[in-house]
Amino acid sequence: MSDTRAGTATELNDPLAIEIANIRKSRGLNGALDLPDLVSESWKRCLSDYNLLPDSIPRAEVLSHSELRPILEEREDFLRIAEPEIERLFQRLVDSEYLVSLASSQGAMLLFRCDYQYLGELAGSGVIPGSIWTEDRQGTNGIGTCLRVGKSVSVVGTEHYGAATQDLTCLTAPVFGRKGAIECVINVTTARSADIRMNRVVQSIVERAARRIENGHFGRLHRRNLMLRILDNAENSDMAEEGQIAISESGLILEGTSQVARLLKQPVDELIGTSATELFELDTDLSEIRPGTPIMLQYGGKTLRAMLSVPETRRQSAALQTGSARMSPATPWALKTVDLVKEDLRINPVLSQAMDRAQRLLSSGLPVVVTGETGAGKTSFAKAVARHCFGEDTKIVFVDCAALEARSNLSSLFENRLQGQRSCLIIDRIDEMSEAHQSVLLGLLESDRQAAVNGIGMIVISTQELSELVKESRLRPDLLHRLKGGQIALPPLRNAPDIELTVRDLFRIERELQEKPDLELDDDVRLVLQHYHWPGNLRELRNSLRHAIALSDGKLVRLDQLPQDIVEEIARKDLTARSQSEASKIEAALRYNGGNVSLTARYLGMSRATLYRKIQIQKAREET
Repeated sequence: MSDTRAGTATELNDPLAIEIANIRKSRGLNGALDLPDLVSESWKRCLSDYNLLPDSIPRAEVLSHSELRPILEEREDFLRIAEPEIERLFQRLVDSEYLVSLASSQGAMLLFRCDYQYLGELAGSGVIPGSIWTEDRQGTNGIGTCLRVGKSVSVVGTEHYGAATQDLTCLTAPVFGRKGAIECVINVTTARSADIRMNRVVQSIVERAARRIENGHFGRLHRRNLMLRILDNAENSDMAEEGQIAISESGLILEGTSQVARLLKQPVDELIGTSATELFELDTDLSEIRPGTPIMLQYGGKTLRAMLSVPETRRQSAALQTGSARMSPATPWALKTVDLVKEDLRINPVLSQAMDRAQRLLSSGLPVVVTGETGAGKTSFAKAVARHCFGEDTKIVFVDCAALEARSNLSSLFENRLQGQRSCLIIDRIDEMSEAHQSVLLGLLESDRQAAVNGIGMIVISTQELSELVKESRLRPDLLHRLKGGQIALPPLRNAPDIELTVRDLFRIERELQEKPDLELDDDVRLVLQHYHWPGNLRELRNSLRHAIALSDGKLVRLDQLPQDIVEEIARKDLTARSQSEASKIEAALRYNGGNVSLTARYLGMSRATLYRKIQIQKAREET
């Protein structure tokens, strides 16, 4: 975003600049002198190319449901990646009274998130779901101008060309797709004034969200190719700062993200077809680099940190071979090598970022602690991280502390582990580990200080913070200090931004397992599943789906086929109202937490002020 202002001698002699100055003076403003260059150029296009009258611009055209639906269906894969990031961005900015939307490359708002109480105010300016914001029809505006210039744009208040949008602040960032084409635009809008510093902060947040979506989409497109992931800062593990390069099996560069061009200061098009090994002055061939291991690249006299990722098909094939070769009937049932391929884990941008952080920590030889509520998917997450981080010659062993039968089993396992074999140990339910086993584990950690060098990894799973276990005298303090390396907290299902897609994916898996591929969810059932607060998280959702599918005997799953306790919990609310608000989820959470508002706010992942506001809105609706 440029802060350069128009106003040179050439500009003052420009007829368009003079006309812009007159328009702004008629609005009681300081002419064209206070417009950023990018905005000034847009105003000139509005006058000379589009012939738009600033006070006569019609309201934005709005796509009907029937027009919007095929667009959403066509972009389903992309929106599945983008929607969680848009939801997360909205949750981060909602208290500051921002609307968050995602617009197509044609300027139509496809995803739209706005707090109920501000919806009417923004709708007065034509900002509604399905509205189309192109520069040639609506004049200078965040979405349209971003699409026109192909870079981040902020249009603040009176910088808007049209009179109807003069009170809005729009901060936008493009999401790039293949060959540098704009895939979509993230737009953040508010009707509240904000200072320049605040706008810059929010603009930076929006740009980082755009890069995370771009990287997620790029990874999906190239999931069958080798991937080189480059970071400028070795200390920063944010997916937004990562440049990704897709590489063919022969080592040639196929494509790269926009961040690659920023990191290398060279257009990606100029890199396509060149050898990655030669370009980055690698001493070894790509085939000899261990996936997930940090490597250093040299480019233009600069050192960059990177990691190599292998295609999904290769990882799955390797894991299958490793698992089948190492399973043994003599292995104690509590200590077993895991077949990781069968783990079901829905990866969204939020979870992808958590996985990336866990992989980096594990690759550095640090133990990783995974925490979260019961049923939140901690075990599946840990296995997925192990699968992505360690290679084909790695033994991955799963230890369930609640099922350990004898100390000798654990001691034997640790003894084998110290013989130099590359391995990853997943310790589940460490809160159930006995003091004797804790002593054995502590001895292992103390004696094996070269874990990173020896290719040894450790992932610990707990439903509670380890520091809380120490306070309750359930975990040795010295063991806590040795395990402290990095913690990943998995969010509960009720806070998932893509719960609708999670329900759909798990339903598809479960109906196939029960050989009912044509079964569908009734609309009321779908609403209940999306808005129930799920204290048992993914495990409870999956069991509920199994229950409903088992009882269904037609083509639709009905409400009476869901577990009775869920139906009774949610039956007090009208289903139509539930689809439009969070009332039922908030009410259920309040009951679950004994009416404690502070505890409920933390449980739902929002501030106490936001929760109070939502409660008051719901009370006002009920009174009306």
